[in-house]
Amino acid sequence: MEESIPGNEHKALQAQIEQLKAALESKAEGEKEIRERLQKYELAANGASDGLWDWNMKTNEVFISEPWSRMLGYDISEAEENLLGWESLLHPGDKEGALDAFYGYIKGDYKNYDIEFRLRHKDGSYRWIHSKGTVLRDSKGRPYRISGSHTDITERKMAEEALIQSEQKYRNLFENSLVGMFRADIRTGEILEANGKAWEIFGLEPQKGVILKDFFTNEREREETLKELLRSTIIENHELQVKRWDGKILWVSLSACFYPEEGFLECVLKDVTDTKQNLLELQKVNFELDNFVYHASHDLRSPLRSILGLVNILRIETNEKAKQNVVDMIEGSIKRLDNLVMDLLSMSRNNRINDAPVEINFMNEINYSFTSFYHVADTQNLALTINVRHGEVFVSDITRIRIILNNLISNAIKYRSYSRDLSFIHIDVSVSEKEAVFIIEDNGEGIPASKVSTVFDMFVRASESSEGSGLGLYIVKNVLEKLNGEIAVESEEDVGTKFVVRLPNKRSAAAQKAAQ
Repeated sequence: MEESIPGNEHKALQAQIEQLKAALESKAEGEKEIRERLQKYELAANGASDGLWDWNMKTNEVFISEPWSRMLGYDISEAEENLLGWESLLHPGDKEGALDAFYGYIKGDYKNYDIEFRLRHKDGSYRWIHSKGTVLRDSKGRPYRISGSHTDITERKMAEEALIQSEQKYRNLFENSLVGMFRADIRTGEILEANGKAWEIFGLEPQKGVILKDFFTNEREREETLKELLRSTIIENHELQVKRWDGKILWVSLSACFYPEEGFLECVLKDVTDTKQNLLELQKVNFELDNFVYHASHDLRSPLRSILGLVNILRIETNEKAKQNVVDMIEGSIKRLDNLVMDLLSMSRNNRINDAPVEINFMNEINYSFTSFYHVADTQNLALTINVRHGEVFVSDITRIRIILNNLISNAIKYRSYSRDLSFIHIDVSVSEKEAVFIIEDNGEGIPASKVSTVFDMFVRASESSEGSGLGLYIVKNVLEKLNGEIAVESEEDVGTKFVVRLPNKRSAAAQKAAQ
């Protein structure tokens, strides 16, 4: 006989069965939800650009996403094997640092794991990887799981390396440039950065606190340059004069760009002093050439026309005494023409000659000059005083020395004052190892104050009584420039004139050349 279940118990059992069914259905729903979430996670992981990885250190199981494997050119199975043996993929130059960072983080030596290193691609090349991770620890602090991500940063690294190389090239060009380059604050004018050539132009060692304003020689020019920069933000090849820290004046070509938002200037500075001086010298030469052609043609034609006129007079003149007077006048014109030609020859010789330096005896050369010119004027009541002190042997260009002496001595004789009871010419020469200094002083006609500053110019006649070409002192000046010498003049009309000449002694240079 079957034993029946009491009604109360049956109901309780039925309720338990229903609960179990509900629990099973709930679990199934949960598993379904978990599977769906896992599928979404896998899809998201595989679709991401970063490679995800996970290492269960207790079971030694690994998980990697497809981007991780694609990053290094492997399929999933190969990649999982390589994740366990990832140390072998490390670049030799990064291996020590990468392993120290990874295992040091797992052991707790480091707070974070965030590092960059190179891993070997399947094709043998290396990819730059940015690796980050988080470790899980149990209640006792022991690590049991670590998960993280890999990001391929190869392109960024290559761009950074290219940028570094570009910066290095720029820095090399900046530092080794043959032109000055610098950056300056537009408000204060302080030089923020400059290359070696710029500091060389400024005449300073690299230092802070240097202000551009201090180098301008003309405040108005500085203001105009700044105004133009603020207006157009750029200037090119602007020539101006600047003053070095040592006071030396230079011509420079300035190109600059103004960056309003940053508030600074970037400038390129080129020393064009030599070019500018050559240009100015060329302009001077062109002017002198024009002046020379005009005056030379005039001075050549004047005696020739005078001679032609006198010849015509001579043809019709019957009086013998008048004829002789005409002949004398013709002779005078010829002599003036000859003097001009000689002066022109002296100019030509000065530009062409390049004689070897020789030892010079000033006493002999002065005596030769006086002998050559003493007959050209009335020398009655003319006193000559010559004092030569040869402390050292003097070596120089003998031809050019003679040109200087001949011109200065002939002028002193020709332009003596005949109204005085006694005229004098004093010559004093002092020779040292460094230089020769000679002074030629007279009490002749002197030079008007208005002409003292121009006596060394071409075709300037300092005396109203002069019959010369006006080239003598110009020639002297040019000869002295060839010898790196100097000349100064002091004169007062109807009182006298004093010339002071300084010539470098080439003895030491000649001795060195002979020794070689």
